[in-house]
Amino acid sequence: MTSATSPRRARTPLSRATLIASATELADSEGLQAVTIRQLAHRHGVTAMAIYAHFDDKEALLDALGEALLDSVQVPDLTAGESRTNLGAVLTAFVDALRAHPAIAPITARRILECDSGIDLAEQLLAQLTALGHPIGLAAATSHYLLSGVVALVASEPGRSCVPHDIEGQEQLIRSRRARLLALAPERHPHVVAAATPLTMCANPDIYYAQGIELLVNGACALGRPR
Repeated sequence: MTSATSPRRARTPLSRATLIASATELADSEGLQAVTIRQLAHRHGVTAMAIYAHFDDKEALLDALGEALLDSVQVPDLTAGESRTNLGAVLTAFVDALRAHPAIAPITARRILECDSGIDLAEQLLAQLTALGHPIGLAAATSHYLLSGVVALVASEPGRSCVPHDIEGQEQLIRSRRARLLALAPERHPHVVAAATPLTMCANPDIYYAQGIELLVNGACALGRPR
């Protein structure tokens, strides 16, 4: 007599989108250094070869994360605003997307001109810069400064650790950095010592980013003025 057995449930095929979402979660929780083909395979209970079916190597996986983050940039309607205001709106949209996944932010810099959403973002910036009076060559250079500046704002936010949600580790990092600056000789580095706290922690991220964007916009506008 044979015993009845339950049919084995078929494994849901892994999609590229599913793997990108999973790798993004991994970067958010453990930092970008934790995103590997092996770790992603382990999370899904598959062999590394199953991941390689979607990505040639780790670099291709990381590139996909950067492109997915660029896909998430939501630029508002710019048809009615002034060019200076619109420029700030484009940069703010980019900042907002990067702040959601700061560990991935540095990857976007190398993918902007390699994917449709990144090219769309560059087009928006170039349109506003040329409207402000930048010749196309200067607009191209300025757009690079601006995009790199936004990535740097997010990636180097004071007090940020390499593991975004490691609150304890982040607090320890802030304490150790602050202690090191406070231990400097005040007669040699009086301003660094005085600024030890704001240099090592971001008390108000919204103000930090608003001021950073204002600085970038002011600089871009100044570059476009006749000399």
